[in-house]
Amino acid sequence: MEETASGPVAQPDDLEEAARRRGWPEGLLQRAVGLRVPRAVIQRWLTQPWGGPEYVQRRIDWHDRLTFGTLRGREATRADNEAFADLWANAPEEIGDWEITNERGPNAFAQFRLQENVVLLVIEEAGQLIASCSFAAHKVVCGAKRLTVHYGQALRVRKEYRGQGYGDQVRSLPWSVGAGRPTHGQYDITRSENFAIVDWWKKYAPAFFDNVPERAGAVPGIPVTVLQYPPRPFEGDPSGIRKARPADLGRCVGLINRTQRGLDIIRPYSREFLQDRLDDGFWGDPHPDWSWPAVYGWPDYYVLEEQGRVVACAGLWDRGRDMRDRFRNKVTGEEKVISVTAVLDFGYEAGQEASIARLIAFLIGETHRLRRDYLTIPLDQLPALAERLDEYEPVPETRSLRWGVEQVSIARPHVDLSYW
Repeated sequence: MEETASGPVAQPDDLEEAARRRGWPEGLLQRAVGLRVPRAVIQRWLTQPWGGPEYVQRRIDWHDRLTFGTLRGREATRADNEAFADLWANAPEEIGDWEITNERGPNAFAQFRLQENVVLLVIEEAGQLIASCSFAAHKVVCGAKRLTVHYGQALRVRKEYRGQGYGDQVRSLPWSVGAGRPTHGQYDITRSENFAIVDWWKKYAPAFFDNVPERAGAVPGIPVTVLQYPPRPFEGDPSGIRKARPADLGRCVGLINRTQRGLDIIRPYSREFLQDRLDDGFWGDPHPDWSWPAVYGWPDYYVLEEQGRVVACAGLWDRGRDMRDRFRNKVTGEEKVISVTAVLDFGYEAGQEASIARLIAFLIGETHRLRRDYLTIPLDQLPALAERLDEYEPVPETRSLRWGVEQVSIARPHVDLSYW
């Protein structure tokens, strides 16, 4: 078998019969071989349900363009920061009369720093990024079963390039060895009003929404809601609220796991996991020339201590520092920009809703100090806590969660705002 840098090249003699059974026209397999498509890729086309002639012809055409043309499909690097921000600035979501543009910067990759095993794929031409897509493989528990799933996100195509298949291709680029680990399936979260993405999936992957709950007037999926609290100065009792210390980690891990227990799509915490998250994955003192700012860490994590015992903990990610949503009404020209903070890694002792509510009220005050528009927190599955915070007049936002993992169904999804 002949070898290339990307793997063994398929020979037609052992694939021709399979290609005939799949209805591939004469010459299609030979063209794939001539373009040095790896054998493993051709075998995948021959075995997957959607590997019909039209699909394969499209894939071969893209392989030709990306290998021998001016386009390049690759993973993003730190050097792409400005180009990635520019892509998102020119790739709005179209929702009714509104365009919603997610502005990213100064750190365009901030959100991905908070996720696990992230691969960020892009298509580039002459230094300009045309399309992007990202997957994050992480471990979760659903229905008492341990799973490894990948979260699909960041599918964007520059506005002037839409309708040409770039979105379909960027999500199909091969993953790196490090991030390309096997998973049980994919899930994703979509704005409930984004019907354009539904039409797109029905065009390129008709089975994408099979067995996904339908809701009148909303994108198919399980509704998941976050509450958005308008900022106001904190005028409550600050006693016992302080920055977390390493000695608090064991206690905080127990509180987080207790609060998440019984939910789906939870990531069971360990001391090592939480510490690595707050350390920003870094050991030792940073090099003096290191200019890549931390996204979320020890300065952002708080505990509430009562009578010498930590009873609640929560982190505040200043999402608005690096991500903002710009809304523009295409009819009236009205514009508004929304920037938020997000509560991460929170937990509290059983029966201590009043205490965690006081800590969240403090974080609402921090949101006011940061001049953000809302503090966001997922309380869908914690109604007693949500009721404690009613006086802050939250604005709910509901999106649609598509769960594409056949092995287990979910009923009470937990939302980690790192993946929102």
